[in-house]
Amino acid sequence: MPSFWTVTRPLATAVIATAGLWTAPTQGQSGLCGTAADELVAARVGLDREWVVQVPFDSDAWRLVHVVVGDRLVVAQGGDGVLAAIRTDTRPGGPRRGTVAWSQRIGGTGTIEEAGIGEKTVIVARGHGVTAIVADSGRIAWEQRLAGVASAGGMAAGGMAAGGMVFVPLDGSGVDRLPEDIWGQPAFPARTSETAPVGESAERFVLDSKGEVDFRPLAYEDGVLWCSADGIITALVGMGERARRLEFDLGGPASGPPVVRGSDIFVATRAGDIVRLAHGPTGLTANAGIERLDARGQKVPAYVGWHTIVEAVPDGSPVVGGNTVVVSLGPWGIAGFDAANGEIRWHVPDVGRLLAITDTRVWSLDETGFLVARDLMSGGRRDRLCLGSFTIPVVNTVSERLVLASPRGLVVSLAPRRLLSATPVVPPPAADLPEPAADPAADEVGDADDT
Repeated sequence: MPSFWTVTRPLATAVIATAGLWTAPTQGQSGLCGTAADELVAARVGLDREWVVQVPFDSDAWRLVHVVVGDRLVVAQGGDGVLAAIRTDTRPGGPRRGTVAWSQRIGGTGTIEEAGIGEKTVIVARGHGVTAIVADSGRIAWEQRLAGVASAGGMAAGGMAAGGMVFVPLDGSGVDRLPEDIWGQPAFPARTSETAPVGESAERFVLDSKGEVDFRPLAYEDGVLWCSADGIITALVGMGERARRLEFDLGGPASGPPVVRGSDIFVATRAGDIVRLAHGPTGLTANAGIERLDARGQKVPAYVGWHTIVEAVPDGSPVVGGNTVVVSLGPWGIAGFDAANGEIRWHVPDVGRLLAITDTRVWSLDETGFLVARDLMSGGRRDRLCLGSFTIPVVNTVSERLVLASPRGLVVSLAPRRLLSATPVVPPPAADLPEPAADPAADEVGDADDT
């Protein structure tokens, strides 16, 4: 049986010139009692219940399909096409935190993709169409027909490389790029670009995506980033003449959407790679040790990146917090890695779907439907809570909040109490990772090859 070894080594890179307020009702909150959303239960595990909201949609006929966490908004999407934006910050004269700032219905047919929450615009792709909603007011800014069928949610991003643009991945291949500020203008066709120009911000193009894109694009620096189904990460960054298209080949499919922290990108692959990429002078790379000169002529690291191999198959996106990267390894358990160098800190054999990191705890959904909190530094289990009706997994890689949601539209935000003791809990030693069960069909093929 293989042991849980990790190896750090460099990878090759490739660079190419780059409303009225609506508040939550009190009825139905009796269903919170005894669950993680109960104020007393939350306080016992070091969390404050910031807000609880009933999303206004037809919950008798439909269910919530997506809950997306952004910097200033949480957007809950019903199967009937209704979006509700819950304010998560406080602005003078604006709605208070934890209120539904606006709701809007999106028409059309086809699958409703995850909303992309930008600084000015919320983008919703559905089938052949894309809708831009003003983030502050909920007003529909424009609707456009896509050059194909959306394969994932869209995203608006700023900067000259993005040019205040909207990016929507298309079924099969390509990313439809539209100007963000086309308020009230008629629809206009997209041109296909094999060379994917990044400096023509006023033009609409279908950009070369290096394969089908199944994850919603992410805002990255002053541009945008996406990952193809084959594991090629593409970023459009820079300003004006310095605009660049950067690429990095992971060598295999990503296990979940990448996670962006500043200029760093964290991603896991189905081949057992955990990677931290950084935007350095030569592009996106996981090679560490490249140096530059500071203002006084002293050599300093220009960027830091790493690549760690595990003998297991990651599942979903990493979650990052407290200088720790935590990755679900499917049936092989959960592992935590040092965000600075990729070295493994802990591994536990318990299976769980990662949801969020709040202060000193990492939260996951276990196989029996319970919410489990683990110590971020050691992996030791600290709490196990009942979810009740909050059965929609909300993965939050944006903020230190645990967001819970029920199919009928009750959404809760839990924030960490900063005075929580950070004394780690030491878990029992993790057993060696088991080898997956042998595939009889593969054995027969192997025997045939031997003959």
